[in-house]
Amino acid sequence: MTPSRRPRRGLHALALVAVGLLATLGATACEPARTPAKDRVVIMVHGYSAFGNGVNCNSSFGTLSSALRSRGFTGDLVTVGFYDSDTNCSVNLRSWDSGISNSSAWKTIAKAFSKYVYETYTKKGITVDVVGHSMGGLIARGAVYGSESGQSGFSPKLLVEDAVTLGTPHKGAAWYSTGCLYGQCYQLKPGAEDIVWLNQNGNPQGAKGTDWTVLASTADDVTPADSGLYMVVPAARKVTYGNLEHSDYQQDATSIARIAQALSDPGL
Repeated sequence: MTPSRRPRRGLHALALVAVGLLATLGATACEPARTPAKDRVVIMVHGYSAFGNGVNCNSSFGTLSSALRSRGFTGDLVTVGFYDSDTNCSVNLRSWDSGISNSSAWKTIAKAFSKYVYETYTKKGITVDVVGHSMGGLIARGAVYGSESGQSGFSPKLLVEDAVTLGTPHKGAAWYSTGCLYGQCYQLKPGAEDIVWLNQNGNPQGAKGTDWTVLASTADDVTPADSGLYMVVPAARKVTYGNLEHSDYQQDATSIARIAQALSDPGL
Protein backbone atom coordinates (compact mmCIF):
# COMPACT_ATOMS: atom_id res chain seq x y z
CA MET A 1 0.00 0.00 0.00
CA THR A 2 2.84 2.41 0.78
CA PRO A 3 4.19 2.72 -2.81
CA SER A 4 0.70 3.47 -4.20
CA ARG A 5 0.20 6.28 -1.68
CA ARG A 6 3.36 8.22 -2.52
CA PRO A 7 2.18 9.56 -5.89
CA ARG A 8 -1.05 10.69 -4.28
CA ARG A 9 0.87 12.54 -1.62
CA GLY A 10 2.90 14.20 -4.37
CA LEU A 11 -0.22 15.27 -6.23
CA HIS A 12 -1.72 16.53 -3.00
CA ALA A 13 1.38 18.62 -2.32
CA LEU A 14 1.25 20.09 -5.82
CA ALA A 15 -2.39 20.96 -5.33
CA LEU A 16 -1.59 22.76 -2.09
CA VAL A 17 1.15 24.74 -3.83
CA ALA A 18 -1.26 25.73 -6.61
CA VAL A 19 -3.88 26.88 -4.10
CA GLY A 20 -1.24 28.87 -2.24
CA LEU A 21 -0.14 30.61 -5.41
CA LEU A 22 -3.70 31.57 -6.25
CA ALA A 23 -4.22 32.93 -2.76
CA THR A 24 -1.03 34.95 -3.04
CA LEU A 25 -2.04 36.41 -6.39
CA GLY A 26 -5.48 37.32 -5.05
CA ALA A 27 -7.55 39.69 -7.13
CA THR A 28 -4.81 40.18 -9.70
CA ALA A 29 -5.13 36.55 -10.87
CA CYS A 30 -8.39 37.37 -12.64
CA GLU A 31 -7.49 40.75 -14.05
CA PRO A 32 -6.84 41.09 -17.78
CA ALA A 33 -3.43 42.16 -19.08
CA ARG A 34 -2.98 45.92 -19.39
CA THR A 35 -0.83 48.11 -21.58
CA PRO A 36 0.37 51.62 -20.65
CA ALA A 37 -1.93 54.30 -22.05
CA LYS A 38 -2.31 58.05 -21.65
CA ASP A 39 -4.74 58.65 -24.48
CA ARG A 40 -7.98 57.52 -22.85
CA VAL A 41 -10.76 59.85 -21.77
CA VAL A 42 -10.48 60.60 -18.04
CA ILE A 43 -13.80 61.41 -16.34
CA MET A 44 -13.63 63.20 -12.97
CA VAL A 45 -16.56 63.24 -10.56
CA HIS A 46 -16.67 65.64 -7.61
CA GLY A 47 -18.02 64.88 -4.16
CA TYR A 48 -20.69 65.93 -1.70
CA SER A 49 -21.48 69.58 -1.11
CA ALA A 50 -23.26 70.44 2.12
CA PHE A 51 -26.71 71.89 1.43
CA GLY A 52 -26.20 71.17 -2.29
CA ASN A 53 -24.68 74.60 -2.82
CA GLY A 54 -22.60 73.50 -5.76
CA VAL A 55 -19.01 72.78 -6.72
CA ASN A 56 -16.67 74.64 -9.07
CA CYS A 57 -15.21 71.81 -11.16
CA ASN A 58 -12.19 73.94 -12.07
CA SER A 59 -11.38 74.45 -8.40
CA SER A 60 -11.88 70.76 -7.68
CA PHE A 61 -10.00 69.26 -10.63
CA GLY A 62 -8.11 72.09 -12.36
CA THR A 63 -4.76 71.35 -10.71
CA LEU A 64 -5.08 67.62 -11.39
CA SER A 65 -6.08 68.23 -15.02
CA SER A 66 -3.09 70.51 -15.64
CA ALA A 67 -0.77 67.98 -14.02
CA LEU A 68 -2.09 65.14 -16.17
CA ARG A 69 -1.53 67.23 -19.30
CA SER A 70 2.02 68.00 -18.21
CA ARG A 71 2.59 64.28 -17.72
CA GLY A 72 1.59 63.50 -21.29
CA PHE A 73 -2.08 62.62 -20.98
CA THR A 74 -3.67 63.44 -24.33
CA GLY A 75 -7.25 62.18 -23.97
CA ASP A 76 -10.23 64.36 -23.12
CA LEU A 77 -10.39 65.41 -19.46
CA VAL A 78 -14.06 65.56 -18.53
CA THR A 79 -15.52 66.94 -15.29
CA VAL A 80 -18.97 65.86 -14.13
CA GLY A 81 -21.43 67.78 -11.96
CA PHE A 82 -24.90 67.02 -10.62
CA TYR A 83 -25.94 69.98 -8.42
CA ASP A 84 -28.01 72.73 -10.04
CA SER A 85 -25.42 75.30 -8.96
CA ASP A 86 -22.31 73.42 -10.11
CA THR A 87 -20.03 75.56 -12.28
CA ASN A 88 -17.32 75.00 -14.90
CA CYS A 89 -18.18 71.31 -15.31
CA SER A 90 -18.04 69.63 -18.71
CA VAL A 91 -21.39 67.90 -18.18
CA ASN A 92 -24.17 67.93 -15.60
CA LEU A 93 -25.93 64.63 -14.96
CA ARG A 94 -29.27 66.40 -14.75
CA SER A 95 -29.19 66.18 -18.53
CA TRP A 96 -29.35 62.40 -18.11
CA ASP A 97 -31.96 62.31 -15.36
CA SER A 98 -34.29 65.28 -14.99
CA GLY A 99 -35.44 63.88 -11.65
CA ILE A 100 -32.09 64.50 -9.92
CA SER A 101 -32.29 67.09 -7.14
CA ASN A 102 -29.69 68.55 -4.80
CA SER A 103 -30.75 66.01 -2.18
CA SER A 104 -30.80 62.94 -4.44
CA ALA A 105 -28.97 59.93 -3.00
CA TRP A 106 -25.60 59.14 -4.56
CA LYS A 107 -26.96 55.80 -5.83
CA THR A 108 -29.55 57.69 -7.87
CA ILE A 109 -26.79 59.86 -9.29
CA ALA A 110 -24.75 56.73 -10.03
CA LYS A 111 -27.57 55.46 -12.25
CA ALA A 112 -27.49 58.67 -14.28
CA PHE A 113 -23.69 58.51 -14.44
CA SER A 114 -23.83 54.95 -15.81
CA LYS A 115 -26.20 56.07 -18.56
CA TYR A 116 -23.98 59.02 -19.43
CA VAL A 117 -20.84 56.87 -19.70
CA TYR A 118 -22.63 54.13 -21.62
CA GLU A 119 -24.34 56.34 -24.19
CA THR A 120 -21.44 58.75 -24.66
CA TYR A 121 -18.55 56.28 -24.67
CA THR A 122 -19.21 52.56 -24.11
CA LYS A 123 -21.89 52.30 -26.79
CA LYS A 124 -19.35 53.73 -29.26
CA GLY A 125 -16.61 51.32 -28.18
CA ILE A 126 -14.66 54.00 -26.28
CA THR A 127 -12.93 52.90 -23.08
CA VAL A 128 -12.59 55.51 -20.33
CA ASP A 129 -10.86 56.00 -16.98
CA VAL A 130 -12.60 57.52 -13.96
CA VAL A 131 -11.44 59.55 -10.95
CA GLY A 132 -13.90 60.13 -8.12
CA HIS A 133 -13.34 62.41 -5.12
CA SER A 134 -15.24 61.61 -1.92
CA MET A 135 -18.88 60.85 -2.82
CA GLY A 136 -17.82 60.98 -6.47
CA GLY A 137 -15.96 57.72 -5.88
CA LEU A 138 -19.18 56.12 -4.64
CA ILE A 139 -20.97 57.37 -7.75
CA ALA A 140 -18.27 55.88 -10.00
CA ARG A 141 -18.07 52.55 -8.15
CA GLY A 142 -21.86 52.33 -7.92
CA ALA A 143 -22.20 52.90 -11.67
CA VAL A 144 -19.75 50.12 -12.49
CA TYR A 145 -21.34 47.74 -9.97
CA GLY A 146 -24.95 48.44 -10.90
CA SER A 147 -24.25 48.12 -14.61
CA GLU A 148 -22.16 44.97 -14.16
CA SER A 149 -24.93 43.23 -12.21
CA GLY A 150 -27.74 44.44 -14.46
CA GLN A 151 -29.65 46.21 -11.71
CA SER A 152 -32.72 48.33 -12.35
CA GLY A 153 -32.07 51.88 -13.52
CA PHE A 154 -28.46 51.26 -14.52
CA SER A 155 -27.01 51.03 -18.02
CA PRO A 156 -25.50 47.87 -19.54
CA LYS A 157 -21.88 47.11 -18.58
CA LEU A 158 -19.43 49.98 -18.92
CA LEU A 159 -16.02 50.21 -20.58
CA VAL A 160 -14.12 51.59 -17.58
CA GLU A 161 -10.52 50.39 -17.52
CA ASP A 162 -8.92 52.29 -14.61
CA ALA A 163 -10.72 53.90 -11.69
CA VAL A 164 -9.24 55.90 -8.81
CA THR A 165 -11.11 56.98 -5.68
CA LEU A 166 -9.84 59.82 -3.49
CA GLY A 167 -10.96 59.98 0.13
CA THR A 168 -14.09 58.04 -0.77
CA PRO A 169 -16.19 56.76 2.17
CA HIS A 170 -16.54 53.19 0.90
CA LYS A 171 -17.54 52.06 4.40
CA GLY A 172 -19.19 55.33 5.36
CA ALA A 173 -18.10 58.84 6.32
CA ALA A 174 -16.72 59.97 9.69
CA TRP A 175 -18.56 59.20 12.93
CA TYR A 176 -20.43 62.49 12.99
CA SER A 177 -22.30 61.53 9.80
CA THR A 178 -24.42 59.20 11.94
CA GLY A 179 -26.36 62.31 12.90
CA CYS A 180 -27.58 62.75 9.30
CA LEU A 181 -31.31 62.06 9.08
CA TYR A 182 -32.12 62.73 5.41
CA GLY A 183 -30.76 63.59 1.94
CA GLN A 184 -27.37 62.69 0.53
CA CYS A 185 -25.70 62.87 3.92
CA TYR A 186 -28.03 60.13 5.19
CA GLN A 187 -26.74 57.68 2.57
CA LEU A 188 -23.10 58.50 3.35
CA LYS A 189 -23.08 57.32 6.96
CA PRO A 190 -21.75 53.91 8.04
CA GLY A 191 -24.40 51.21 7.71
CA ALA A 192 -26.57 53.23 5.32
CA GLU A 193 -28.63 51.14 2.91
CA ASP A 194 -26.73 52.28 -0.18
CA ILE A 195 -23.33 51.72 1.47
CA VAL A 196 -24.39 48.16 2.37
CA TRP A 197 -25.60 47.64 -1.21
CA LEU A 198 -22.29 48.84 -2.66
CA ASN A 199 -20.21 46.53 -0.50
CA GLN A 200 -21.89 43.43 -1.83
CA ASN A 201 -19.10 43.59 -4.40
CA GLY A 202 -15.71 44.79 -3.23
CA ASN A 203 -14.21 44.98 -6.74
CA PRO A 204 -16.85 45.61 -9.44
CA GLN A 205 -15.72 45.18 -13.02
CA GLY A 206 -16.48 46.91 -16.28
CA ALA A 207 -17.16 45.09 -19.54
CA LYS A 208 -13.47 44.31 -20.14
CA GLY A 209 -12.20 44.54 -16.57
CA THR A 210 -11.48 47.47 -14.27
CA ASP A 211 -8.39 48.20 -12.17
CA TRP A 212 -9.29 50.10 -8.99
CA THR A 213 -6.89 52.21 -6.92
CA VAL A 214 -7.98 53.74 -3.62
CA LEU A 215 -6.29 56.70 -1.89
CA ALA A 216 -6.93 57.62 1.74
CA SER A 217 -5.32 59.67 4.50
CA THR A 218 -5.14 59.42 8.28
CA ALA A 219 -5.43 63.22 8.36
CA ASP A 220 -8.74 63.17 6.48
CA ASP A 221 -11.44 64.22 8.96
CA VAL A 222 -14.32 63.45 6.57
CA THR A 223 -13.42 59.93 5.45
CA PRO A 224 -11.57 57.64 7.89
CA ALA A 225 -8.57 55.96 6.28
CA ASP A 226 -9.98 52.45 6.72
CA SER A 227 -13.16 53.54 4.95
CA GLY A 228 -11.22 55.15 2.11
CA LEU A 229 -9.36 51.87 1.54
CA TYR A 230 -12.40 49.61 1.92
CA MET A 231 -12.30 47.76 -1.40
CA VAL A 232 -11.05 44.28 -2.30
CA VAL A 233 -8.03 45.31 -4.36
CA PRO A 234 -4.32 44.35 -4.27
CA ALA A 235 -2.29 45.98 -1.51
CA ALA A 236 -0.26 47.95 -4.06
CA ARG A 237 -3.45 49.76 -5.06
CA LYS A 238 -4.30 50.78 -1.51
CA VAL A 239 -2.43 54.02 -0.82
CA THR A 240 -2.40 55.72 2.58
CA TYR A 241 -1.10 59.21 3.32
CA GLY A 242 -0.58 60.80 6.72
CA ASN A 243 -0.83 64.47 5.81
CA LEU A 244 -3.68 64.97 3.33
CA GLU A 245 -6.89 66.67 4.37
CA HIS A 246 -10.11 65.84 2.56
CA SER A 247 -9.71 68.46 -0.19
CA ASP A 248 -5.99 67.86 -0.77
CA TYR A 249 -5.95 64.73 -2.93
CA GLN A 250 -6.36 66.60 -6.24
CA GLN A 251 -3.91 69.33 -5.22
CA ASP A 252 -0.98 67.48 -3.63
CA ALA A 253 1.96 66.67 -5.93
CA THR A 254 2.62 63.23 -4.42
CA SER A 255 -1.02 62.24 -4.61
CA ILE A 256 -1.32 63.53 -8.17
CA ALA A 257 1.71 61.47 -9.21
CA ARG A 258 0.07 58.33 -7.81
CA ILE A 259 -3.22 59.10 -9.56
CA ALA A 260 -1.37 59.52 -12.88
CA GLN A 261 0.46 56.25 -12.31
CA ALA A 262 -2.78 54.41 -11.58
CA LEU A 263 -4.39 55.77 -14.75
CA SER A 264 -1.51 54.97 -17.07
CA ASP A 265 0.61 52.07 -15.79
CA PRO A 266 -0.62 48.47 -15.91
CA GLY A 267 -0.82 46.64 -12.64
CA LEU A 268 -0.45 49.76 -10.48
